[in-house]
Amino acid sequence: MKTKFCPILIAVLCIFAGCQKSSKVTDAATLKHLQSLLSQNEYFKLDAAFKSAVDKLSDADRLYFRAYLDNAFNRNEDCIRNVDSLIQLSARLPDTTKAALKRLQDDSYFKTFQYAKAARCDSDILKNYSHVLKKDVVDDIKNDLIIRAGLKNVPAQQTLIKTNTTISWKRDKIGLVNIPVTTHAQTVDAIFDTRANISSITQSYAKKLGLHMLDVTYNEGSGATGIQFKTGMGIADSLYIGDILVKNAVFQVMPDSILYIAPIKFQLNIIVGFPVIEQLQEVHIFKDGKMTIPLTPQKDNLHNFALNGLDPVIALQSGPDTLSFHFDSGASSSMLYESYFKKNKQEVLKAGFRKTVGFGGAGGTQKKEVWVLPKLNLRVGGRTVVIDSVSVLTKPIYPGEKFYGNIGQDFTGKFSELVYNFKFMYIKGVL
Repeated sequence: MKTKFCPILIAVLCIFAGCQKSSKVTDAATLKHLQSLLSQNEYFKLDAAFKSAVDKLSDADRLYFRAYLDNAFNRNEDCIRNVDSLIQLSARLPDTTKAALKRLQDDSYFKTFQYAKAARCDSDILKNYSHVLKKDVVDDIKNDLIIRAGLKNVPAQQTLIKTNTTISWKRDKIGLVNIPVTTHAQTVDAIFDTRANISSITQSYAKKLGLHMLDVTYNEGSGATGIQFKTGMGIADSLYIGDILVKNAVFQVMPDSILYIAPIKFQLNIIVGFPVIEQLQEVHIFKDGKMTIPLTPQKDNLHNFALNGLDPVIALQSGPDTLSFHFDSGASSSMLYESYFKKNKQEVLKAGFRKTVGFGGAGGTQKKEVWVLPKLNLRVGGRTVVIDSVSVLTKPIYPGEKFYGNIGQDFTGKFSELVYNFKFMYIKGVL
């Protein structure tokens, strides 16, 4: 499910004018700076700026930015409470702001598997705020409502981890990490994909593994190609990853042809996506084919992992700047978006060369003309990784694209050990 989520741009300098119960008024320049970072999804820079300015903010402004940061850094229950508090505190918020906050709350409800409450948020937006939203946004919300309403009677997903767990992984024909999963006494290999907004399965495998099918059809899109297609939904009542039990795992169920990669005659069958991976809380992937999930996730000083809706985002140092990228363990190679091209155009044109490249994803493949950088240096946690032959797009994949690229396995594969931590929100590796 490609749940699109981005804050609606608003006239922030007058959001709370005349509607705050507190007497403190935030400095206009501070508000403008914070809102500029938020509107560009610069969550890491926003977090730092917010912490520096928090004592200077009005109560309403503090709740507003904290709600977005809580959502981005996987503190979803805090986000839900902050939105409720803000709406109670500031009764005369503009409708555009209320709609954006309700979408934020909907996202946090969905990520905590509170499907019925998420559906009520979407219904509220469509009933009360459609008049201030663009048609494509309304269409996205209608699509989300189909999904949430279809799941409203499904129990929340639960993941039961009783001890430190170790499993083996292997790469498939196209180099993607596969892990064994078991349901109804059948064990199959599943792609491990952090950027799959929801786990996916073919119709034939859904039948083979005994998934409970829901009477739901909705629109889906591929992040790599932007191709749109129809899909359904099914529930795995119990899914085992090693000794870890995942209950009520949601899968989008696709025609087999959607997950068939025709140029190489390869069928994808099952993909374990973000909602399942996130509940593991911490995952260690070792280059030797071992994966461990500790019983207790560990804190770290790193703060380089965020969520844009259901899309994982990693902060990496590129040259003198720190940039935000989609983090996609299901992509065999990294690619850089139009925003990177615009920011580094002279460097790309000088060092790169033009090439037509095929991009594959659910729903098919596309060819795009790109610039190819022979080498790209990225730093994470004080360690430098060099990626070879990185494609740079010169046009956006979808409207409103704000990140600088998509980081795949040509980056993650450089590490002898890579740690994903969804509780304390960091990614770190050992080279």
